[in-house]
Amino acid sequence: MDRSGEKPEPTVKSGWKEEKMKRTKLRSIILAGILAALSFVLMRFTEFPLIPAAPFLKTDLGDIPLLIGAVYLGPWYGVAIAFVKNLLFLASGGGSGGLLGSTVNFIALSSFAIVLGSIVKRTINLKRLLLGFTAGTVVMALVMIPVNFWAVPLFLPGITRPALISYLFKINLPFNLIKGALDTITTVVTLTAIKKRNLSI
Repeated sequence: MDRSGEKPEPTVKSGWKEEKMKRTKLRSIILAGILAALSFVLMRFTEFPLIPAAPFLKTDLGDIPLLIGAVYLGPWYGVAIAFVKNLLFLASGGGSGGLLGSTVNFIALSSFAIVLGSIVKRTINLKRLLLGFTAGTVVMALVMIPVNFWAVPLFLPGITRPALISYLFKINLPFNLIKGALDTITTVVTLTAIKKRNLSI
């Protein structure tokens, strides 16, 4: 105690905690950057169609690093990775959808990442992962109905309202559900392999 009878402030301890928080944040930012770069490379070179009736609807393995980021770092890091991934993809001239296609992809993956990261909360166990991925898939598929209701007429100005509704529920909704299921399987398998090998992320 000092002469006034009050305990001195634990400046050393608080300073150490502050330094640790800064290091943790810096590490998370660096890891998010690495995952974003990996996500972009996979998106650029592993695109493939899921539904034969709509070969223009494609998915890619770039979702895996993004969703791993949402699980380990949190939902908003997942959103940031989705943004950087699509920005790099757009800048590289990838895909035929241009700015609109990248925007739609960003919205889809952001909705998935927010739900997944919010449910898992960095607690890596199978029950939470399956709940997070299932909820993320359903939310993404539902969110993409109004998004594509807006976006598809911009791609196809001549499309009629009945044709648009039919496309949304017979093609686009199944596509997003299949995409989410595929993302779930590949990412959970990857996370399980990481955990089994005691790899630090």
